[in-house]
Amino acid sequence: MRARGVRGALFCALVVLAAALGLASSGVGVSKAQESITLMGGVVNGTQGAGPVAAGLPVLLLLSAEDGSLSATGQTTTDAAGRFRFEQVERLEGGTYTLGVEYAGVLYRISLTSQEVEKELHLTVFETTADVSAVAVTRQVMVVADVDKGSREVAATEIVRLVNRGDRTLLPDPLAGGPMSLLRFSLPIQSSGLIVQSDLPPGEVISVGTGFALTSPVAPGAHVIEFSYLFPYSGDQVSYRQNLPQGAEIYQVLVPERLPEVQVTGLELIAPVDIQGSVFRAWEGRNFSPGQGPALELNNLPQPGMLVRLRNSLTDGTFWRGAIPLAAAAALALLLLIGVMKVSRRPAGQVSIASRNSISEESVALVQEIAELDERYQRGEVDEDRYQAVRQILKSRVLEPSRTYPAGSDEPAASSDPDGR
Repeated sequence: MRARGVRGALFCALVVLAAALGLASSGVGVSKAQESITLMGGVVNGTQGAGPVAAGLPVLLLLSAEDGSLSATGQTTTDAAGRFRFEQVERLEGGTYTLGVEYAGVLYRISLTSQEVEKELHLTVFETTADVSAVAVTRQVMVVADVDKGSREVAATEIVRLVNRGDRTLLPDPLAGGPMSLLRFSLPIQSSGLIVQSDLPPGEVISVGTGFALTSPVAPGAHVIEFSYLFPYSGDQVSYRQNLPQGAEIYQVLVPERLPEVQVTGLELIAPVDIQGSVFRAWEGRNFSPGQGPALELNNLPQPGMLVRLRNSLTDGTFWRGAIPLAAAAALALLLLIGVMKVSRRPAGQVSIASRNSISEESVALVQEIAELDERYQRGEVDEDRYQAVRQILKSRVLEPSRTYPAGSDEPAASSDPDGR
């Protein structure tokens, strides 16, 4: 599975890094003058009824300075009892000691301070399951971070708190048969700019339906996932069904007080929420079963000014789809008028009143032919060369109705204009 390969490659890369730095297999190298400590503990299987972990399981140590820079690494293996030991490890005040072990395709890790590593250490691993129902969403909050009235886009961030209350790690398998075993999240239609962060082990973000899914393993315990995105709105509102594939014990929408006109329907209004000094109006729903969710509607969204709306309409494809036929009709009407004026300027007696009426009717028919040709071209039923050639002939017939053309020909029989106009 690709996600497992990513984690395995990461673990192997760290092992190679340790070897490249010339570190011993049972500890990290420090000079005699530096104060050193010994780290020891064991790898424990936290799944009820599972046996002890096998001997020879690689355990990796990363030592980071207070500024986050990598100071040293080390590698060792478990013995028959699942125990490990790192000797002569530098005591680094303010540093962080990270221990990692890969078990059953999942990378487990703990991070400790210099005081904590002097105690007996325990790395807990678990057997795996592909049953996504092992994970429950305790709270999901959508925060309306901003509204750009110029582009008519809403910027939102969702924070998901979930918990695996079992004793097995959810290990998603996108290729498994039966129900999809991935953590899934829905997004409003036409969302863009998705950014996903979490405290889960490395995995992949997969586009699924109108949302996305994660291949990251979910170990027993509580976790947080955060994702941000943009979505458009038209008029002064946007509505969509917020599907909750994992369900949610609590689902909330928060709108900052600086957007007092924005309202939310589909959830119950509750008391405002204060987050680090910023006050948000809040709407809430509870006890959503997997696959359910509220029908959300955001109303009274801010509108752009008149000039911005005009600019947007000129750059919007829907404007041009309507404007092109209107412009074509206006141009054709102008051509028709020019043709009639040419006829009217001819010497008296050459064209009778009856002839003028006949020419006018013919011109109207030609205008209709050109309009139909334009529509066929826009639908892709006529290629570019054919369209230009036929349209030029029809234009010429409108402008010079007295000219004659060979039967069935797409070209004028004769023309004094070298450009064929």
